Amino acid sequence: MNNPTMAAAAGIDEPALLAQERGFARLRFSAQLEPGFQLYLHAKMCARVKVVAITSVAFMLFFMLLDYLYLPHWVSDYTLTVRVIGLIIIVCAIWYANRANRVAPDRAFAVATLGYFCSGLMVAMVIIVARLAEVSIRVTHDGLYLVLLSGMFLLALPMRHATVGSCAIVSVYLLAEASIGSSRSVVLSNSIFLINFTVMGAFGAYLYEYMQRRAYLNEQLLEAARHRAERESQSKTRFLATASHDLRQPLHAMSLFIQHLYEQVDSPDASKTVARLADSTQLLQAMLNSLLDMSRLSVGMVRAQRRSFNLEPWLRQLLDSLGPFAARRNIQLQLRCNKAYAVYSDPLLLERLIRNYLNNALIHADAKTVAIEVQRVDERLRISVVDDGMGLDKADQERIFEEFTQLRNPARTLEKGVGLGLSICRQIVHLLEYPSGLTSCAGEGARFWFDAPLGEWQTQTEAPQQQHAPALSGQVALVENDRVSREAMQALLSAWGCIVWAFESAEDAVRGLQGIAVDVLLTDYRLEGESDGLMLVRMLRDQGIFSGPAALVTADTSEELTESARLADVELLFKPVLPARLRRVVHNLLALRQ
Repeated sequence: MNNPTMAAAAGIDEPALLAQERGFARLRFSAQLEPGFQLYLHAKMCARVKVVAITSVAFMLFFMLLDYLYLPHWVSDYTLTVRVIGLIIIVCAIWYANRANRVAPDRAFAVATLGYFCSGLMVAMVIIVARLAEVSIRVTHDGLYLVLLSGMFLLALPMRHATVGSCAIVSVYLLAEASIGSSRSVVLSNSIFLINFTVMGAFGAYLYEYMQRRAYLNEQLLEAARHRAERESQSKTRFLATASHDLRQPLHAMSLFIQHLYEQVDSPDASKTVARLADSTQLLQAMLNSLLDMSRLSVGMVRAQRRSFNLEPWLRQLLDSLGPFAARRNIQLQLRCNKAYAVYSDPLLLERLIRNYLNNALIHADAKTVAIEVQRVDERLRISVVDDGMGLDKADQERIFEEFTQLRNPARTLEKGVGLGLSICRQIVHLLEYPSGLTSCAGEGARFWFDAPLGEWQTQTEAPQQQHAPALSGQVALVENDRVSREAMQALLSAWGCIVWAFESAEDAVRGLQGIAVDVLLTDYRLEGESDGLMLVRMLRDQGIFSGPAALVTADTSEELTESARLADVELLFKPVLPARLRRVVHNLLALRQ
């Protein structure tokens, strides 16, 4: 939005704006801020133009009618002529001065003050003429009070302009009174009333401009705070993008090297050590994902991608993935869901939401049974994660949703997480706009629930899961600019039976794949040089070098990249990739090639 008052004050930070409060008493901002305020005050004056125009015209027409009815014709002819001329001047002044963004504020205020002065001068002339003509009705200076009142308050002029115009009107009138021979007592009496009225009006105009300056400064402070928040949000976004990529890269290589090492060792003790190392890596990966997810949700980087899917098999698969963990803790997992239910939601966000609730119950509740219950409530499905653990008292039911809060982990052992799971849940239900709640009592377990919209039943059958690690056989082109990650993936793919052609950049891949028939292309998204992974895939396809299945293995988790990969028909794998998932994806891509 193009706002001149905001543009005039652009570049002034909050401390500099706060320092402007010292200029309130003398009604003057700094040279950098004052032009913006003049535009602001001019806009306020223009906002009153209809009221001012109607009032001024009605006021003049009413007094013209009184002149015609009560003054002698030879006097009314003169006063009506003066009033018509004054009315024309006032209308022209109102038209010229109230064109926002087309007339400079100082000119607009000067012309409006001139119109105000002419209006007062015209009233003063009529009063003086009526006095000289000795008309039958008594003509007083009460009309001047109306003019002064409108100039001080109705016109929304700056205090200095309103005061100068009022003083000029009063001075001219008093001089005219003295010049026509009015007694000294009459002139003195009129002077006392008119000067006091002008002083009070000037004080009122001062208060008006003071409040307008306060309102303008508050608006500028809000605008500066908004710009600062936007800059901080952009900074957080850049930080998250960098942190997501730079931290996921070594974790990705580490997990692949650990899997490769695990497949090479023969000693049971060494295998046990490597397995513990793998567990520690997965724990570190989970902590990193929680921190990044919490940050991405808090700055609004996540948008829901909703679709309908069948709920019962989806929940069954989710519980099966947690089965071994629950078995080690002697916890029974249960699912109570109608097989005909379908939900309309974002599968990834919904999985993270329910998985966090389940992890909280498995780790912290000290429960024997953890269940997922699904009930229909009108046109929504109420999904609840229920445990029979120790429960929560009222004081703790709000605390557990705060970041880094763990009620029963005083030693902060990493096996129990970092205390972000339920905070992420709260962010997700706010993002998805799901009604949610917690029902719990100390010693009676807990029920975390939320309501999701009903979806349409999907007739597609679920693809069967691989039960055993598939055998791999084929040629794979690997493009990865990070040397450690490239060596880790090359070693692991080679150990699985693939012939791997590894390249550091897109240019190397284009040159090296000339005349080589590879089956699958695996590439990072961020590569050295001007080309990225998607550009490389398109380049190879356009030049006829490679037209087979491709996958992006990247630490970039942006939704824009996800959509671009989908449109390009490219599989997307986010670093750090679990070795089992990498093997399964490569196996599926090789099957497509065959």
